[in-house]
Amino acid sequence: MPNQPNSQKSFVKSGDEATIVCPQCNSAKIIAVRQFRQRLHMLKVKCRCGYDFKVQLEFRRHYRKETDLLGTYDPLPPAIGGGKAKVINLSLSGACFELRGIHDLKIGQKGVLIFTLDNRKETVLTKNIFIRAVNGNRIGCEFVEDRAFEKELGFYLRP
Repeated sequence: MPNQPNSQKSFVKSGDEATIVCPQCNSAKIIAVRQFRQRLHMLKVKCRCGYDFKVQLEFRRHYRKETDLLGTYDPLPPAIGGGKAKVINLSLSGACFELRGIHDLKIGQKGVLIFTLDNRKETVLTKNIFIRAVNGNRIGCEFVEDRAFEKELGFYLRP
């Protein structure tokens, strides 16, 4: 659905409000979306100009960028293992990466993810992580940081 030509994403602000912009006439409207937080994330919208389109509500705290970045993952003891990782998407507060081969990672484990941005400087980032999701070889993690914002990552993630 989100990849259809007549659909768009709308990021939900902290007050559970989203701005919907008609792709036909560019009129904007702010709507309350709290009632959709736990269930529906795709809305059918009819603009006052008569145009029908779909809006996917994005409840994430930060914008998430699709990536194809190489790196490594090392679990913190007592877990063992680690190896090459491919970061497939990235935000200010976390990442999703894929591992090759068999692993024994579990939700709640901690580790270190090191990866290189594909920017001009080829910035190498080292992130302490907490595993939030494991789906086969796809690992979703949250960054555990002393500082909430990193300048290089913030610049890289600008939409």
